[in-house]
Order: sequence, then C-alpha cells, then structure tokens
Amino acid sequence: MSGLTVAGALYVDCGAGREDPDTGAVRYWTPPRARYECLRCGGREGPVTGSVRVREFVATARTNHLARCPHP
Repeated sequence: MSGLTVAGALYVDCGAGREDPDTGAVRYWTPPRARYECLRCGGREGPVTGSVRVREFVATARTNHLARCPHP
C-alpha cells in the first residue's frame, strides 16, 4: 500500500437527452446532476442539477468544501 487515503467522492450523473439537430441544443428528459461527499467529516455539497450548474460545481466542489471542512 502507498499510504494514500480517499478523502472525498464526487458523484456525477450525466443525464439522458438528445441533441436537437436544428439548434444543436441538448433536450434532457433526465437532467445532469452532481454532488460531493467528504469522507473525512461526512459533509455534503450539492446536489446541483442542469448542465451549466453541474459543470461549474464539478470545477469547484472540492476546493469550496475544503475551505469549510473541519478536517482538512
């Protein structure tokens, strides 16, 4: 073993949808969603839904949580 420990889990569901051939926009029947769980303190961030909100959340969830986590 290398001594590494898993400290958090990021769950992402990419949703289900189809691209509209005329507009190029994706029409979701199940929107994307995401959440982050800290395995040190048991805290959760999210869940968030929607493609833009999920993309922004994934980019910052861990960093934002570490700023508040009592077990950094």
